[in-house]
Amino acid sequence: MKFSLFSSLAVAFAIATVSAAPIEKRATDNNKVVGYWVPWGDVPVADLDMTQYTHINYGFAVLYKGAAAPTTITFDRYYDGTPMRALVQQGNAAGVPILMSIGGWTGSQTFSDVAANASMRATFINNAMVFVRNNTLPLYADTPDGWNMDGIDIDWEYPGRAGAICNDYTPQDAANYLILLQELRAQMDLEFPTIHKYLTAAVRVQPWDGPNGPMSDVTAYVQYLDWISIMAYDIMGSWSNTTGPNAPFNNPDSPGNPYSFVQAVTAWKSAGWPLNKMVVGTAFYGRSLTTTVDMDTQNPVTMYVPHTATTPKGGPADTNDVNFYCNEGAVYSGLWEWKELRTGPLAGGPTTPAAGWTRYWDNGTSTPWLFNAATSMFISYDDIESMTIKVNYVKAQGILGVMLWDMSYDYNSELITVLNTVHCGSDCPTPPVQSSSSPAQPTTTVAATTTQAPVTTTTQAAATTTTAPASPSSTPSNPGTGQCAGVAPWNAATTYATAGTKVTYGGHLWTNQWWTQGDTPTTTAYTVWTDNGPC
Repeated sequence: MKFSLFSSLAVAFAIATVSAAPIEKRATDNNKVVGYWVPWGDVPVADLDMTQYTHINYGFAVLYKGAAAPTTITFDRYYDGTPMRALVQQGNAAGVPILMSIGGWTGSQTFSDVAANASMRATFINNAMVFVRNNTLPLYADTPDGWNMDGIDIDWEYPGRAGAICNDYTPQDAANYLILLQELRAQMDLEFPTIHKYLTAAVRVQPWDGPNGPMSDVTAYVQYLDWISIMAYDIMGSWSNTTGPNAPFNNPDSPGNPYSFVQAVTAWKSAGWPLNKMVVGTAFYGRSLTTTVDMDTQNPVTMYVPHTATTPKGGPADTNDVNFYCNEGAVYSGLWEWKELRTGPLAGGPTTPAAGWTRYWDNGTSTPWLFNAATSMFISYDDIESMTIKVNYVKAQGILGVMLWDMSYDYNSELITVLNTVHCGSDCPTPPVQSSSSPAQPTTTVAATTTQAPVTTTTQAAATTTTAPASPSSTPSNPGTGQCAGVAPWNAATTYATAGTKVTYGGHLWTNQWWTQGDTPTTTAYTVWTDNGPC
């Protein structure tokens, strides 16, 4: 998880509200809703609604160069064993497995060294096993010999590439990581032969890096992990040349990079990772930047404009504390939690901006963004509408589930309620069959769309909401008398929610692979539409 604050307040391990329908459907499907809970958030364990989650990851235990040894697992900031114990107890009572997440953006410094050395791996594994072992010491011992957790989530950011600038990494990381996972899985099974302990991994939007870049085949790893959680967010931010989406669904027009929700799924799938062992991450937050132009007067309106070098303060909780992790100075993150957006720039409602703010919807990325002309602040974020698109895609593709960062950011359960619609039970659509001829490292390409001037609607207190009008529908093609007989022509304004829906366009029959609206049927690789031939 890309959050750079780290506290020296680390304690070394001396021993090295959902509707009834989704809950009912949860019993008949295997779909996951995985949440990250952190002790520095402002939602205490006692206030968590455990019915909203299938699994919870505690963040974080870290590998830190300032520790006694590279293998020493320390706790991230605000450590106090009380919330860890409470989370495990509450999870046990609710039947929600609790996993310890090891690593994170600020806790992956020595993973490379540990994974490369057999002795270090053995020590690290013994230390990590403390989280899943049963405690035999007094309940509130400062250093218990077990935390009774249900599994371990490895959040190494990242094998084969730096992540944070002070992390160690080598081209051999991915190969060494495989050995580490093999040995950790074996130790779990040895110590718990009758109880399954989860082993999962948080990953970036491309497969792990080998000596020649992202790997084209990751099938060897599949047997050791229950699932991977793809961090499909932090795609653009202060590190990017222009403003842009934090967590795009698609990303066809980005001047910076092609990464997105769909691209990430496609990349891992094409490298051999099964969809039923894949959980895709969502962001309950947005990121802000200060632009150098007035985005309200751009023609055409675009979310990609130059920004200043200094990241502005985000929501009320954003602070510019000194980041000791890589000897970096005091900087703001520019982060806006969803609840901060809903009580600030979106105080009027999920799509109703407050005075001074304009809301836009970007068709290319299927995400909203906000702009304030008085402060030149741009905010890219996800809302109910964009989250729904992602969840519908997950269901249509047969993906295992969704993950979120983090559980303290929601507002009145607005976003977690959307994520829980992933529980579709017997109503889950039939996923498409994966082609064996897919190339190893695809990038997502979508048909170009014509940019149109936004429509502005004035609301109370001079607030405005800006939404691009629907693209004009195509000229209906003649269904003919062949395979297109009786099939309706494609319409840009129609939502095609079920995979396998047939349309006609350009004299051909097309079927969609996942949820779509406004995506023109084309034969470009990895688009939503499949060409089934002439009518």
